[in-house]
Amino acid sequence: MFDEFTFSRHDFTTTIKPFDCGDTDINEFFLKDAVDYLRQLLAITYFFENQDRTIVFFSVLNDRISDYDSDKGIFRKIKGKIPHKKHRRSYPAVKVGRFGVDHQFHKQGVGTEVMRFIKQFFISSNMTGCRYITIDAYKQSSGFYKKNGFEFLTSKDQSDKTRAMYFDLMNLVIKL
Repeated sequence: MFDEFTFSRHDFTTTIKPFDCGDTDINEFFLKDAVDYLRQLLAITYFFENQDRTIVFFSVLNDRISDYDSDKGIFRKIKGKIPHKKHRRSYPAVKVGRFGVDHQFHKQGVGTEVMRFIKQFFISSNMTGCRYITIDAYKQSSGFYKKNGFEFLTSKDQSDKTRAMYFDLMNLVIKL
């Protein structure tokens, strides 16, 4: 699927091709705010494009999963998968801070393919330790993330606009 797209990292000189995912907040981040996040060392934005449009983008930043931020039972489950000598109160993660697929490419499997790409990217090309991927999913998008193997991190945010979710990269490493 990606053979026809170019993969790039957003930088200070990037010329952005047209993009509209249908969500004003996400569009504005990609079209206006991503470079400011880069300048402040807060997030890095990557994108796929074809000759005419930006197809999909995602921004990533450092994060963690901690006993403070998750339900006790969920954190015990997370901790239980890590060898006892390595038990900590928090574990390294990368957060997908923003994720958007251009509306012309909705319902074509692009989002799922890019999620697979992100997971593989952080297994093979990561420059720091990173066991988990986290995301604050809009409620209307939580089904997409569940379909892509993410689990809820807490029940405390059930009435919030977004839900904290996580994916354990070791689920893929074990399968390799």
